Amino acid sequence: GACDGADETFGEMAMKSNHQLIHFLGPGDEEWASAKAKETQKDAFEHVTQELLDSEIVSAAFAKAAESRVLGSQRTSGWEAKVAEMAARRNFLQVRRADAVYVVGWRLQRGKDQFTGQSEIPPHETPLLDVGGGTGWACQWY
Repeated sequence: GACDGADETFGEMAMKSNHQLIHFLGPGDEEWASAKAKETQKDAFEHVTQELLDSEIVSAAFAKAAESRVLGSQRTSGWEAKVAEMAARRNFLQVRRADAVYVVGWRLQRGKDQFTGQSEIPPHETPLLDVGGGTGWACQWY
């Protein structure tokens, strides 16, 4: 996503190590890219369309991952919009054909929701793969 922090730092390290760098950006994502990434990594920005993010392949992967990530009481009306705020569908493209995935993310505490990591939920509804946010979805797909 080319955001401040881990995204731009991992991008910088990839470039220094002569790895291929790609920041997948969905509609509206570039506004969240860091100034540093926009200045030094813009050639690695790959803009993807909403049509691709809503495609049959991405949608099937999303539905499959949701079976393990959005559990019980978290499957309320609007849960898909909460996940969309994490840019999770874009993250599928990041890991789909990756040889390796290195992540920096926050860990979900048992009994906390997978959307924000703050709301109380029954402990058995915390995903077993306990990485939070969109990064957790990327890990689920990998």
